[in-house]
Amino acid sequence: MRSIPFYPLLIVLLVGSGSYLGCDPNQLSAPLSVDPAASKTSKPEATNPRDTIPARTPTNILIGSFNLQRLGPSKISDSWVTERFADIIRKFDVIALQEITSKDQRILPALISRVNSLGNKYNFTIGPQVGRASSGYFEQYAFVYDETRILSGPGYCYPVLDEKDILHREPFVGRFQSISPVGNPFQFTLINMHTDPDEINTELDVLADVYRNVRQYEYPNEDDVLLVGDLNAPHDKLRSLNKILDFVPLIRDLPTNVRKSKMLDNILIDRLLTTEFTGRCGTIDLQNMFRIELVDALKISDHLPIWAEFSIIEQPRLNVGVAGQNQNPTLR
Repeated sequence: MRSIPFYPLLIVLLVGSGSYLGCDPNQLSAPLSVDPAASKTSKPEATNPRDTIPARTPTNILIGSFNLQRLGPSKISDSWVTERFADIIRKFDVIALQEITSKDQRILPALISRVNSLGNKYNFTIGPQVGRASSGYFEQYAFVYDETRILSGPGYCYPVLDEKDILHREPFVGRFQSISPVGNPFQFTLINMHTDPDEINTELDVLADVYRNVRQYEYPNEDDVLLVGDLNAPHDKLRSLNKILDFVPLIRDLPTNVRKSKMLDNILIDRLLTTEFTGRCGTIDLQNMFRIELVDALKISDHLPIWAEFSIIEQPRLNVGVAGQNQNPTLR
């Protein structure tokens, strides 16, 4: 494996498929309980096109992100919630998941088993537990993907390691490509991230460095590097991420929490390189999708799933040259 000039963060490559990567079930921290608090109920609002995910077709793929809000034994044991998680995942070709908090490593396989109970063929990978020992709170990231439409890429996935402990939860990176009957398949790399709201300014600035260096590491094999996840900030307050040339958040002026009061989650792309983006993106309104009240939507999560649509076929860049290296040099 070639060296990666990444200071203060180092990337270590782990290879795997359909399994847990880099985690020892015997050394995992206890989960936190699901918050049972419920707010005043309200009826679903009128459907907004940006709240309705399009259908998957032979010419598109749907990439998403969803903060599951402390997925652990209590939540997975609720069959009503689990079935709705499965319904959400089936809407996507690839979805990045955050806030898997259980030390029980059977939790995610149980969820994917429910997803595949209707004959689907979804697979997954999950990263090591990340967090700070001083807090006793740890999470895992995961990618779930439809094997009939998506292949995992070479080297598949790797965690970003933070030796100086700058980030509370170091990102998890996955490589994928579409399965296309014609043309070159769309290949892409996803950086899955959940920032800590208590140190948001520092973490967003460091995350900009993470993005630059992951892109540097992926080049020249891959130039479509997307940042996805719960960033705990609106699209125009992403600090150093907003300063990266041509790197843009797709979700704009749209709340991503269930109460419709905050914008927390996003998908960011290089608009000149990732021309596969079709221009369509948004959230899934849980109340409208399941025809439920707010109090019931909050049992699923306090976040809405977010989505973006891409061409299943690799598209030409809008620029010329090595944009990933020349525009955003690696930290030395």
